[in-house]
Amino acid sequence: MAINQTLKKLGLNDKEIRVYLALLKSGKIKPSSLAKITKLNRATLYSVAKSLLSKGIVTEDISGKILHFIPLPPNSLGKILEQAKRELKEKEELIKNAVGELNLIATDKSYPVPKIRLIEEDHLEKYLFDNTVKWQEAVIASDGVWWGYQDQNFAEIFEKWIYSTWKTIQSKHSHYKPQFFSSNTEIEKKLSAKFAKDKRKIRLLNDTDFSANTWVCGDYLVMIVTQKHPFYLLEINDPMLAHNTREIFKKLWNCTNDK
Repeated sequence: MAINQTLKKLGLNDKEIRVYLALLKSGKIKPSSLAKITKLNRATLYSVAKSLLSKGIVTEDISGKILHFIPLPPNSLGKILEQAKRELKEKEELIKNAVGELNLIATDKSYPVPKIRLIEEDHLEKYLFDNTVKWQEAVIASDGVWWGYQDQNFAEIFEKWIYSTWKTIQSKHSHYKPQFFSSNTEIEKKLSAKFAKDKRKIRLLNDTDFSANTWVCGDYLVMIVTQKHPFYLLEINDPMLAHNTREIFKKLWNCTNDK
């Protein structure tokens, strides 16, 4: 019956629905008779009836020698909503109190929680364009260097995006420059010839075959895999991890010569 599904959505279980509907049909009734109609044993019936009493949709008549259960009018179902509102209000207060107490505990901790995003191939190019300025601003706010290494595949597939990174206001900032390692390939030679060496520094390494990209942009660590489908991008916003990776890039850069 459709009403069964409606009552279930209101929070009544199967036995409560069975007893409640039987009461509506029977009216005032003794527990023994109600137990026979619903085919529930007396103990279970009393338990179910107690639950319906607490929901405010059933009452009991104790004026005589024998207890009777009485269904309240159907509009009494509104009391279920009122009860739910009261419980929600109580939970809101509990959450406020819990947040306050937990914040007192959290202030004693110094470790950050990294924020991680996984971008799949269908959305990867759009994510690159949408987040270029964010990464550049993070670079400028840090040491001013967009550190990284990139593989040939990425440079060929997203060449258009690479050119676009030099059309932003942030790319003209005096405290901004990319410094990349890459393989000594035709696409990298093309890119190197396109950009001024004092703005985009690239170290072309022989006998090196990078199979993925890794960038450090301020507090962001970005990894991109384009060697095989499906491509994906992994972005980690973690100042500590980004700092340590940046330190590695600095050491490597100082140990190699400009090509």
